[in-house]
This record gives sequence, C-alpha cells and structure tokens, in this order.
Amino acid sequence: RIKSPKHWCCIVLLALFLFPSYLKKQSHLSKHSANPELTGFHAVILAGGQASRYGGNKLLSTHPDSQLPLLWHVYRQYQRAGLTALSIITGHWHEAIRANLPSDIHILFNPKWETGLASSVILANQSVDENKALILGLGDQAGITANSISTLCSAYKPTCITASQYDGLLGAPAIFSPAHRYLLDNLAGDQGAGKIIRHQFQTNNQLVTRVPLKEAGWDIDTPSDWLD
Repeated sequence: RIKSPKHWCCIVLLALFLFPSYLKKQSHLSKHSANPELTGFHAVILAGGQASRYGGNKLLSTHPDSQLPLLWHVYRQYQRAGLTALSIITGHWHEAIRANLPSDIHILFNPKWETGLASSVILANQSVDENKALILGLGDQAGITANSISTLCSAYKPTCITASQYDGLLGAPAIFSPAHRYLLDNLAGDQGAGKIIRHQFQTNNQLVTRVPLKEAGWDIDTPSDWLD
C-alpha cells in the first residue's frame, strides 16, 4: 500500500524533531565517563620544556597509534582513565600548543619555564586544590596508556607517594598525596619530582608505593625515539 504524501510529511517532521536529540545523546555517550573514584585526584601534565635535543616541537609530533599530536595523545590517556580534573603546563611552546590542542583543555603557562623543570612542578602544585592528590605526568611519555593511569591510581595510598617504576628508576607519572605535596615546593632548577621520590625511598622504602609500568619508560627525546 502506498503511503499518502501527508503520511510521509509526518514521518519527515518527526525525524527532524528526533534526530538532533539522538545526536546529542550519542555525543554524550561518546565522551569518556568520569570515574567517581577518581574525583580526589587532579592530574597535571608537564609540557614546558624547549626539547632542544629533538630539534623542534616534539609535543606536536604525530603519535603513530592515534595520529594525534603527542601531547594530545598523552592527555587523552589520562582522560580515558576517568580523570576529569586535568591540566597541562606549558612554557617554550605555549602558543603552538594552545593553537593545536582543543580549546576546552585547561592550559597554564609557566612564565618561569627557562629556569628549569622545578618551576613547572611548583606551579602545578600551587594551582591544584590542596585537598586533592596531585598526579604529575610528562607530556612526552609516548608509551603511557589509560590502563597505566588506572593501575597507578588503584595503587594509591594517602600515606605514601605512588610512583611508576621502569628501567630501574622511580618517576612519573607519580601521585603525591595532600600530606606529601609540600615536598614539591622545595625543588629548584632542573630538579623534578623524581628527586623527591628517590630520596623518600632511600630514607624509608615504605614511604613510596612502587607500581611497575614498563610503558612509562618510552619517552621522546629525539626523533629516533619514535623507532623504539
């Protein structure tokens, strides 16, 4: 039986009414869901350096897995882990990063980036609510995955510093509980959080929760590192 023009008109109008609502719903579902267990964390990804060994802006080089700029790829891993409190600290490449990453990403410019890594760590610490655990990550850690971040957060204890372990080292990404964050303000020059983590571990290894994350060892310092 052939439908009348009036019948088809009603179908078209109904579709036009429902389709935008459908798209909005799908868009909402496609976003990474927040994990309520991670509301006590704020992750800050450090991306303030000049990357002189790379010979250019490594943070915007293309990650082979996602075909996204490296820094954005790393940011999305933290996002996919369920973290919603996320920031990036920039320095030398601030303008280029701001122009190439989504506008809704919270980016803080470190005007003291030339003084060394410590200034970015201190800015990260001072910019985050004192009651939250601070996750410090590095923008050039190409091997980090959402599972890496989830594993790290699951191992977190408020009485310890929680650090990644790879290549025989302890370092970022690492979580500093509110009780330990004051230690970060004592850094200077090119000192990073790793200095504090190692010192705490050597003083009393019970002060540091070690989380094996081999993938965190793949970071990008030179173009050849992409071949690893």
